[in-house]
Amino acid sequence: MIIAIDGTSGSGKSTLAKRLAKTLNFGFFSAGDLYRAITVKTLNLHINENEDDKLQYMIDNTTIVYTYDGAKNVMLLDGINVYDRLHTEEVSNFVSKISCKPFIREFVRKLQKDTALHNEHIVMEGRDIGSVIFPDADFKVYVDCKIEERAKRRMKDYEALGDKVTLEKVIADMKDRDYRDMHREISPLIMCENAYLIDTSLSPVDECIELLLKEMLRRELIGLDFLKEREIELS
Repeated sequence: MIIAIDGTSGSGKSTLAKRLAKTLNFGFFSAGDLYRAITVKTLNLHINENEDDKLQYMIDNTTIVYTYDGAKNVMLLDGINVYDRLHTEEVSNFVSKISCKPFIREFVRKLQKDTALHNEHIVMEGRDIGSVIFPDADFKVYVDCKIEERAKRRMKDYEALGDKVTLEKVIADMKDRDYRDMHREISPLIMCENAYLIDTSLSPVDECIELLLKEMLRRELIGLDFLKEREIELS
C-alpha cells in the first residue's frame, strides 16, 4: 500500500506522515528532505540557482542515502549526515528555487520509485506525491494549516537551530514559497480530486491520526482486524 501525503510548507505533513507510518508500521519517505539535502550541497558549493550546468554536474556526482527507523532520520549526503541542516532558514528559503529544476526532480523521482519498490507498505510525503509521483496511490492526503500557525511552528524550528528571524519575515517567506510551489511549471502543488483534506491548525497530531485511520477504515483500505493486530484503539 502506498499512502501519499502532500501539502503546504510548514503545515505539519512531515510530522503527520512519520506518526502515521509508525502507527501503521509502514516505511516512511520524505521527498522534501531529499530536495533539502540537494539544497545543502548547492549552498556548500556556492552554486547559483541559474547555473544549470553546474547543478547538473553536481547531481551527476551526488549520492544520497535516506533512512528513517521510526525514531530518527539519517540523511547521508555523499557519506555525511546532513539531516540537522535540512530545516535551517537558509535552506528553507532556497529549496524551492532548486526543486523546480526538471533534472533535479527526475533525480529525486528515481529515488522515490526505487524506495517504493523495496517497501511493501510505505507513507510518502512531499508536494507532488499523489499528483505526479504516485497518481495511483491507495490513499492520498492533503495537509493544510493557517499560515499564522505554520509560521509560529517554523519559528520554533529556527529558534531551536539558533536562527534569529521575525514572525513577519517567516510569514512573508512562506507566502512566497506557497506561490512558487503552486505556480511552478513542473509538478505544481495541487490537491488531488480524491485526496482527503486535513487541517492541522487546531487539531493535535493524535486527533489528526485518528481522523486518517477512520477515513482509511471508511474507504476499506484497512479493517478492524488490522487495527486490533497493532493494538490501535479509536474513539
